[in-house]
Amino acid sequence: MKRTISCVVALGAMVGAATLAMPATASAAPVSETNCAKIATPTNPNGWGNSVSDEQGQAGKITATNVKDADGSLEFATSASMPRQASYHSAGSLPLSALKDASLTFEKSAGAAAWQIRVTGADTGTASGFATLVWDAPVGATLADASTSSQWWATRDLGAIKKYQNGTLDQLIDAANSDGKTATVDLYGISSQPGGTADAKVNVDNVTFHGCTTNFAVKGGDSGLGSVEFPTFGSS
Repeated sequence: MKRTISCVVALGAMVGAATLAMPATASAAPVSETNCAKIATPTNPNGWGNSVSDEQGQAGKITATNVKDADGSLEFATSASMPRQASYHSAGSLPLSALKDASLTFEKSAGAAAWQIRVTGADTGTASGFATLVWDAPVGATLADASTSSQWWATRDLGAIKKYQNGTLDQLIDAANSDGKTATVDLYGISSQPGGTADAKVNVDNVTFHGCTTNFAVKGGDSGLGSVEFPTFGSS
């Protein structure tokens, strides 16, 4: 993945080109095993989507293509005209420090896919403290596990760690919370930005973040507590 991603924070619930229904239940609590969008479908994305201001139209699409289970997955299709796609879910202002020792995994097909953890309140030298923490999964991996990787990087300087400099997630968390800061996670999700101009596709499923696993399925019940009620976040 190219180390250039957007830095304006907002949120909505759109998957692909179609406007999708939001679940009736909602909570502003931080995402967790109990406050979790357990299933996301084309008609009920359960809070998954992308309406970040400068990423309009970049959301992935839930399709019948299987990764490991037999009910579908979240697909990112990139091309010369659409070089990047990304889908997010609100984290409900989860303290970034809560991700220390947390499981961060997803299943995938061959192709480019990356974790995107969008935070505010970090030690970036800006008023908003906005940055995105990124981990690029190995292209050929089927289970992408970023929990102990030393290949995380950030889109902004975090304390003494320069942007794009690799480190563990714990190191980035400590740097984000330096100088008395308390960073929070506003959005988490997956992106695909393989680079080049050739058409590419990757499918991901069973995304696990802070105890919450989302199964992307072409059909299914509205299980879990649904999506979180989202505030709108800004950056500078």
